Amino acid sequence: MTERWTDERLDRFADKVDRIADKIDQQGEQIGRLIEALYLELPNIKAEINSVREEAREQRETLHAELVEIKEITRQQAVVAQTQAESIRMMIEMLNRKQA
Repeated sequence: MTERWTDERLDRFADKVDRIADKIDQQGEQIGRLIEALYLELPNIKAEINSVREEAREQRETLHAELVEIKEITRQQAVVAQTQAESIRMMIEMLNRKQA
């Protein structure tokens, strides 16, 4: 059995469709505002990313310079340690000769 579409029923259906269409329009407007806000914020986001990237580059350069410096200091300390070890060997040899 088929239901009849009375004027009253058609009016209710049309009202419901109108309400849904209004909600869709409102949501579309909200989405538009959010997209606009995001679009306006993009330059700030990009600037922040660039700032972080620059800071990371500077830190990397600083770390590299410090590592080079540490490497040089370690090399110098190794030379000093080798010289001191040689001096100690010579002193031991001199003491051994003196005692002999």
